[in-house]
Amino acid sequence: MKKDFKAIFGIFAVTLAIAATLLPLGCGGSSTPPNTVDMHNLKYAPATLTVSVGTTVTWRNTDNVQHSVTSTTGLFDSGLFSPGGSYTHTFTTAGTYPYYCIIHPGMTGTIIVQ
Repeated sequence: MKKDFKAIFGIFAVTLAIAATLLPLGCGGSSTPPNTVDMHNLKYAPATLTVSVGTTVTWRNTDNVQHSVTSTTGLFDSGLFSPGGSYTHTFTTAGTYPYYCIIHPGMTGTIIVQ
């Protein structure tokens, strides 16, 4: 009886160890790729992103409403795009670039290009 208990416990422990090792692999699908800003819950995330000159930034609309990515200086403007859509812009000059959503004025972000 003791041998059966030890065998069952050993199998359980090995199974638990394997599951704990593989668990982080299943969580990787929801991470944001580098140089990407997600729009969700009426926010840009990250709100501030620092990149190098020549970097292309991608904004992804992961929200359930339309958004825009509109530069306060007129440098770039995505226009409205629907959930599931994306917009890219390549930053060729160092500087600080604030932007906002034209239909959600409290939704703001900044790209810092070094």
